[in-house]
Amino acid sequence: MAHKKAAGSVKNLKDSQPKYRGVKVFWGQPVVAGNIIIRQKGSKYECGKNTYEAADFSILAETNWIVTFKKKNFKKFNGRTYLKTVVEVVPAEENKAPKKEAAPKKAAVKKETVKQAAPKKAAPAKKAPAKKPAAAKKAPAKKAEKAE
Repeated sequence: MAHKKAAGSVKNLKDSQPKYRGVKVFWGQPVVAGNIIIRQKGSKYECGKNTYEAADFSILAETNWIVTFKKKNFKKFNGRTYLKTVVEVVPAEENKAPKKEAAPKKAAVKKETVKQAAPKKAAPAKKAPAKKPAAAKKAPAKKAEKAE
């Protein structure tokens, strides 16, 4: 017979250390040469101008300028194209925020014409006739009993 009671083993109580991945320097922020811009697993982001990739796929800056991001199509070996984000470090003059689509000119003209139109004078509001308070209902008169 066994002298000790059997106990189960624990398998899932270990946890790994955090890797702190992600974008470290965002669009329009200045960067110093050698700074880490992105830490990633695999090449989700691609290197552009004045950047290089470390052995662990981290993207670092080569020069002291400003970080920008742009989208670019990449073709894989099987012929498919994929849209990826390219990280670049460029001088401040080249750093331009992405442009939003301009509103059509017709809409702008309509807004101007509305602004130029003279405001109409408001007509005096008509007052509703004052309601008379409802007369209080009287209790029906008691019928006099006929005395015989």
